[in-house]
Parts: sequence; structure tokens; C-alpha cells
Amino acid sequence: MLKSYVKTASRALWRQKGYSAINITGLAVGLACSFFILLWIQDEVRHDRFHESGEQLHRVMRHAHFGAGEVVTETAVPMPLAEELETTYPEVEHAVLMSWPWEFLLAQEHQSIRYEGRYAGPAFFEIFSYPFLLGDPATALDRPDAITISETAAEAFFGPDWRSAEVIGQSVRVDDRYEATVTGVFERVPTYSSLQFDFILPVEEFIQRNEWTGYWDNNGLRLFVQLREGADAEAVSAKMLNMVNERTEGLRSDLFLQPVEDMYLYSSFENGELVGGRIDYVRIFSLVAVFLLVIACINFTNLATARSAQRAREIGVRKAIGASQGSLAWQFLGESVLTALVAFVLAAALVVLGVGGFNELTGKAVSLGALQGGTWLLFLGIAVGTGLLAGAYPALYLSSFNTIKVLRSLSFKPQGRVGLRRVLVVFQFALSMLLIIGTVTVHNQLDFIRTKNIGLDRSHVVSVPIGGNAQLQYAAFKAQLLEQPGIEGVTSTAGNPLSVTSSTTSFNWAGKAEEDQTLFHLLWTDHDFVETMNVQLAAGRDFSEDFATDSTNVLINETAARAMGLEDPVGAAISIWGREGQVVGVVEDFHMTSLHDAIEPTVIRLEPANPSLYVRIESGRTAEALEGLERVLASFDPAYPFNHQFMDDAYEQMYQSELRVGTLVNVFAILAVLVACLGLFGLASFTAEQRTKEIGIRKVLGATVPQLMGLLSGQFVGLVGVAFVLAAPVGFYAMRAWLTQFAYRIELGAVVFLVAGLAVVAIAWTTVSYQAYRKATANPVHALKAD
Repeated sequence: MLKSYVKTASRALWRQKGYSAINITGLAVGLACSFFILLWIQDEVRHDRFHESGEQLHRVMRHAHFGAGEVVTETAVPMPLAEELETTYPEVEHAVLMSWPWEFLLAQEHQSIRYEGRYAGPAFFEIFSYPFLLGDPATALDRPDAITISETAAEAFFGPDWRSAEVIGQSVRVDDRYEATVTGVFERVPTYSSLQFDFILPVEEFIQRNEWTGYWDNNGLRLFVQLREGADAEAVSAKMLNMVNERTEGLRSDLFLQPVEDMYLYSSFENGELVGGRIDYVRIFSLVAVFLLVIACINFTNLATARSAQRAREIGVRKAIGASQGSLAWQFLGESVLTALVAFVLAAALVVLGVGGFNELTGKAVSLGALQGGTWLLFLGIAVGTGLLAGAYPALYLSSFNTIKVLRSLSFKPQGRVGLRRVLVVFQFALSMLLIIGTVTVHNQLDFIRTKNIGLDRSHVVSVPIGGNAQLQYAAFKAQLLEQPGIEGVTSTAGNPLSVTSSTTSFNWAGKAEEDQTLFHLLWTDHDFVETMNVQLAAGRDFSEDFATDSTNVLINETAARAMGLEDPVGAAISIWGREGQVVGVVEDFHMTSLHDAIEPTVIRLEPANPSLYVRIESGRTAEALEGLERVLASFDPAYPFNHQFMDDAYEQMYQSELRVGTLVNVFAILAVLVACLGLFGLASFTAEQRTKEIGIRKVLGATVPQLMGLLSGQFVGLVGVAFVLAAPVGFYAMRAWLTQFAYRIELGAVVFLVAGLAVVAIAWTTVSYQAYRKATANPVHALKAD
């Protein structure tokens, strides 16, 4: 029986090669897109879930309460908290401190390379599963001069045969400050780890150099804890809530635990409440995958029913010789599943051929060799399920034909069900329109980000990390740079001015209310920052070498001036961490973090010789300026690598996630519309066949080809109009929700929806025009022949 079904289904597919090809192509594209989305989702959800003690691992976070009811969720906590938790909480097995990522210059003999690494506590490699290739992970960070390096760094410093070399015990110079001893080599950190690093240094070395870490009211390190088996994380979180509040005065910080397995997907907090994170994109693309499969299923259904007239006599004959409705339904369902299986093979081939482009598009590192059999079985199950879903209605519909009506005439024209098929097409195009609305909105927001005036001029500015003699002899280094052709300005900062992370509530001025806990961001800069970055002064003056007192003076932004509540803050006496000075100038607001966040009160302090150099280059002389910059740097530090990045590129990288999501949405929207057009083609084909005789009569009576095309195409424009009415409010709500993650965003105007509507109307009209033209230009004699 099964063999008979397969043979019959194969013959049916081959007999209608054109429509079978359309069906298979539509399903294959839908399945391939869904498979790619599932690969992306699979990579997203496995982030940080590879640690052996994953269920016991948590990071310590805090809700910091500032003025006016503002609550900011931060991952920085005071250093003494680690020892307190480990010694007084029996539920805590390990408490491991960790710094933010640092880019250091590592040098070994004549090789100097900049790598990003972290400081971490002794038990770091015990609680996290980063496999060691050499050394003992339990003791690798015990000594203060230790350094553990990745296999990437080991190969760079000790050659391709580093495994056979005596790497353990070798010296590596760290940032030209001290010699560290290699105590371990670990495997490359997987891309699905939120913590990325190429070396780990003992956190004790960092603590010894920074006395401020010893205070409970200074938050400069991250903390991870491993709870003992059976410990209740929620109970521990509630127990530790007020640990900081009990030891400090003023600022309220409520501690809590978050599972390490959740820190990648659930990282967005607003006013102390978890509101999402990357999980939002996982949900969005899960919906997109469902949309694509539904569109492909509708396409299949419409094409199957549109060709039903051609199979009516076959159904009648089969019923006449004893076939039951159930057996016919199984036959047609078998054809659907067979079609889906053929589409699965084609979709699998598309995945194999397109995985490289997919990785480039998404920034993932999906390897076909790493795909387990379970993943392919899941893909196969989706394909079979799609075939069953897509074929269910056509199977029931075709098998229900009345035998007498089918065999009574030479031409059987099924009646009814047209309304349902139109509903399905409306649904298809509503989904397609939602994707187009999303595409246009994301594109407009990203374009807004790229072109927005952020308060400083990031064009023609290059950043270069410096150290060694260039930093120690900064004044001479800067003077030589300013003599180089093509260099217009030079300054330095302690961090990225586009991403200021240092902050404090210890900024005081005359008249500050005792209960005022306003958070001020801090940016350390050299002289000429304002000029080099083209930041505008709103009042006062810039830092000047003519004023020695500027070493304790500050600049503030307009938001800080408003927060201080002073009509004229220039000249106001201030103190910060015990250093007294005054406000010498107010700069116009510039974005010191991403556009996701509102501009915060910012204080700029003078600190020459910072590790991040910023150079403004004269337009049209980039190559000349870079050559001079590299030459001067080499004259001060011959072994120091010349690494540079344009500020525009750094700005783009801040929105890399949105850029990739925008690109993915573009691709899937285009493919969804193409698949939906196949469904529309099916309905147009069905309608044209149903109205063949009508068209013939109209043509004999004098109807022109344009009139007939308008007759056949007009109804589809109406269907698209209905789809627009359904999709517009849903799209508006969804896109408005997405835009709320940006403090600075576009307004959702009518243009977005007008573009989406016109685009779909144009695509729909183009799709049905072929069928309309074919029928309108056909010989009416054939249409009027007797059945």
C-alpha cells in the first residue's frame, strides 16, 4: 500500500512539473530560512551554558538607587564583598572577583602583541569550564606574578610547536610594567561565552595597585559566586540584599544574584526590573521562522487547490472503483509529505552551501561538522510537520469531491472555498507586510544612528592605544605628532569618549543637598580634547596649559549643569574624591554612551598622558597622517605594535547587534515576500481557470486586454489592501515597542507604512499580471468550446 502511495504521489508530482517545482521551491526556501534561524537561535541560547557547574554559577549584581527615584542595575560591586560572602555564607563555595576586559601589551623576547584579558580571582578556572591544555587550573592564579594565556597567544609567542616547548615557567612582559610567569595555557574561549579573553592575570595584582578597591563604597570589580549543591539561589539573594547598605551610608545598593546561564540573554534592566535583552531577538526571529513556514504552507495549500480541477476526474474514477475518502485523503497527504521531503533535501543543500555566508552575515561560527544528528532530525521533523500541515486541507478538500458531479461532465469546476483561499493570501501578505514594516523601521533607525549629530565630530579621527615611552614622555610625543603632515589635532583619554563607564556620586559643590545622590559620569582627558573632538563650549573656557590649577578643575556638560541646579556653574567650587577645584567651562551635551541611553551628567577631568590617543586627520591626507603617526610611535617604542581604529568604525561597532539583526530582517523579509508571491500566483491561477469562459465571452463582446487584466488583477489589490489594514496596527505596536530600547529614536510616521503598502501592492500586481495577461491574450475560441 505504502509503495503504491509513493508511486502515485511521484507520478502526480512529475505530471505537473511546473507547479511541483513552484511548490517545492517555496517550501524549500521557507524551510531553509527556518533552518538558518534555528541555527542562529541555537547558538544564542547556548551562550554560557557549557560550564560544568552552570546551575550553581551566579553573578552578583546590584540595583543602585539614585536621586529622583532612578534605579540603575549594575554589575560592578565592592571588592570586600567577595571575602565576606565566602567566609560568612555557608551556601557560597567560591566567590571570584573579576575585572572588566583590559587590552594590554604582552611581550615575549622580540614579539609584542596587544591582547584583551582580565584580572580574576584564584578559583576562576575552578568554577568556569575553560579547559586547560598546560598547567593546573586549580593553582594557576595563586601566585601574584602569574599569567595564563590562550593557545592563540601561546602559538604567537612560542611558535606552532608550542605544545612541545617548555611554555610553563616562561616570562611574558605585561604592558611594559613587569615580568609575569606563564602558569597555564587554556583552549581558545568559545564564541558562545560572554566572557572573552586571551589572558588572565591574578586579581591580587590589580588590587595591590588600586587602593580604592578596598572600600565598600567603591564599585570597580565584578563578582561571580558558585553556590554549593542544594543551595537555594533565591534565598541567598534575599539574604544578601542589604550587605552593602549595612556597611555604607548614603547610596542604597540592593544586591541580588543572576544565573550565569542567563546573563547573555537576560541583560536589560529598567528601574530595577528585568525587561529582556538578547532574548527579545530570539523571540522575534522565532516568530519570523514561524511566519516563513506558515507562508510556505499557505502557498502550498493555494497551489494544490488551484489545480484541483485537473485532478477531479482522477478522484471520480478512483471513487467509482471503490476508493474511500479516507484512502484518497491519505494519498494526497502522502503527496504533500513527499513534496516536503524533496523540499527538505533542497533546503538541506541550501544550508550546506550557505552556511559560510550565514556566518559572515550574523557573526556566528556555525560549523556543519559540529551539527549533531539531533539537529538534522529536528530539521527533518519540521519538514515532515510542514508537509502534513500544508497538505491537510487540500487532502480533505480533494477527497471530498462528489463522484457523480465529477464524472457528469468533461470539465469539473469546484465551487466554493475561494473565500478561504483569499483569507489565506491576505494572511500571507499581512505577515509579509509586517516584515517589510520591520525592515523599513530598522533601516531608518540605523540610518538615524549613523547620521545623528552626537555632539562630537567622530569623522577623520583615529584612536591608537599607547604605552611605554610614548605615554611616559607624552608631551614630547604629542609635540612630534603635531608636526606631522596631515595631523590637525592630538589628545588622549583614559577611555572611549563614546562609551564612558566610570561614574561617581562623590561630586560635590556648594549648595548640594545632603540627600542628593545624582550619578555623574567621569571622563579623563588631556588638553585639546574639546578642540580635537570638535566639542562645542556652551560657557566658560577649555582646559589650558596657561593655568596650572586646571589639574584640579573640571569641565561639565549641560546635563550636569542642570543637575547641579546652578544658573551659572562656571567658577563654582567643586570637590571630587577630596580634590578641590572649580568648574571652568560647560560643554554642549555629547553622547558619552550609546543612543540606547539618555545623556547623563558628565564631568571631564584633566589627566595628561592617558593610554588612549586620539588624532584628528586632515581630510584627504589619511594615508600621509597614518604613516607619520606610525613613524613617531615607532621612534618612541620600536617594539610597540601600531594598532589603530577610526572612530567612525568604533561607533558602528557599538550597534553591531542592531546592524546584523537589520540585515537578517532584510533578507528574511525579501524571501518571505517571494514565497508569498508564489501563493498569490496560485490563487491567480485558480481564479483565471475558474473564469476562462467568462473571459472568452467578454473578449468576444469587445473587452480589451487592459480591461481584462484590470478585471483579473483588481481583486488582488483589494486583498493586499485588507492585508495592509490588518498589518499596519500590529506593525506599529511591534515597532514602537522595539524603538523604546533607544533613548533617541525616529518617529514612526505614515511614510513607513506607505512604503510597505506600496511595495507589497507593486509586488502583488507584478505577480498576478502574468496570469492576467496570459488569459486576456488567449484565443477566445478555446475558452468557448463545449466541455
